[in-house]
Amino acid sequence: MTRNRPLVAACALAVALMAAPAPLAVENRQEPVARITWADTTQLQPRLEAAGITAASFQDYVSRTHAENVRRVREGDLDHLIFFLLQSTRLTTAPPLEPALSAKALVEGMDPPARAAFLRDGPAPGTRAPAAVTTRIAALLRALEKPGSDARLQYFRSLVSAAFPDREARTAALTREYFRAMRFVYEKEFVAQRDPSRASAIAELYRSRGLSTDTAVEAGFVVHLGLGVVKGLYPDRRIRRVLIVGPGMDLAPRTGFRDTPPESYQPWAVIDALVSTGLARLDDLEVTAADINPRVIAHLRRSTTSPPTLSLTSEIAEKDGVTFSRDYREYFAGLGTQLSSPASAPAVRETEGHLRKAVRVGAAAAKALGAEPLDIVTERLTGPPFDLVIATNILPYFDDQQLALAASNIAAMLAPGGLFLHNEARPILGELTAALGLPFEQSRHAVIATVTGAPAPLFDSVFLHVRSR
Repeated sequence: MTRNRPLVAACALAVALMAAPAPLAVENRQEPVARITWADTTQLQPRLEAAGITAASFQDYVSRTHAENVRRVREGDLDHLIFFLLQSTRLTTAPPLEPALSAKALVEGMDPPARAAFLRDGPAPGTRAPAAVTTRIAALLRALEKPGSDARLQYFRSLVSAAFPDREARTAALTREYFRAMRFVYEKEFVAQRDPSRASAIAELYRSRGLSTDTAVEAGFVVHLGLGVVKGLYPDRRIRRVLIVGPGMDLAPRTGFRDTPPESYQPWAVIDALVSTGLARLDDLEVTAADINPRVIAHLRRSTTSPPTLSLTSEIAEKDGVTFSRDYREYFAGLGTQLSSPASAPAVRETEGHLRKAVRVGAAAAKALGAEPLDIVTERLTGPPFDLVIATNILPYFDDQQLALAASNIAAMLAPGGLFLHNEARPILGELTAALGLPFEQSRHAVIATVTGAPAPLFDSVFLHVRSR
């Protein structure tokens, strides 16, 4: 989709990070994992060597990359914490602060030399956060000290306790995180947007930012479309083992924030799409969701034993010149039909331009899902191969060398004839997959909505590859 952030921006890189809910066993379906080696990259070695990565330096590069990913996971979690404290209506009666507007007021309130220094180096010593932000930081810390069952606060309580164990230092620590998050938001929304190579400038920012768990209902549309292409090309194909790389969780997004319990949509949308297209049966389907964030894994593992009722809301609203495409409306109307037994289409309602519905996940759909921690850049699962791997809106977080390793791991996990669906448009990915025996097969565009006066609709693209060896 031509938006400033991926609809599903979550990456699959395993970490045991900070104090998080303990992972739960999921029907003993723990998949064995192996760290990537130089010997695993035979087809890509000339490209890696050209980038300065050799047989002698490879393992050190992999270890450093993994350590950097661990740091980026924590940074991504702290981004969500900042977006939560700025926007939540449960913390205080003070008006919510939209992150981009807060970033704009902060940075453009500085004099030009201070602004340039902030964007280059971060805040100068003694820089103060706006009063409205300090009020919300204090409200968050008070809320975290109180016992309660709010799922979102439980996530953030464990995060703050682990990241900032000194209670006396938490206000200063959260203020620093506010400055860091606002610096990125300003660079993305107000600096990169003015760059002549806007798309490249935004992409470059994502290569080093924290790893987000963002997800949205819209992301399922492009996967549904891609699976429809698979059905058209291979009408007799049956898919049994599926890997979803980076399913994400709606913890506290910067845009489209709702004060509701965290949810993960993509695994359920994929299961629904596979069954509705006739590519799979619920009683013969294993879907493994692999995510970088241990909180996402723990959430999905709980969902398999306590099937959730999903509160599905379109992130995009049909207002201010935005009009949903007929295909997207039809997709949303049917979404979730195959997740319960007997199959039924939950009713759709519209509120302030957003499409909404509640979908109860049945036991059969929940039984089909497992969740595993996985570092898709530095690791691969070594169990039975997969018929299908899906990776949407996670590949932008990787530079070219990391993307090469991730593509190598994905190809290695696919069975001969296995399918790879993604929405990464960088030409280099086509070169990598061709070298790995995973050539491009088909692509489609999915128009989600049109915007009056805009040069192009809001859309996403899906690319299909088939493993030839």
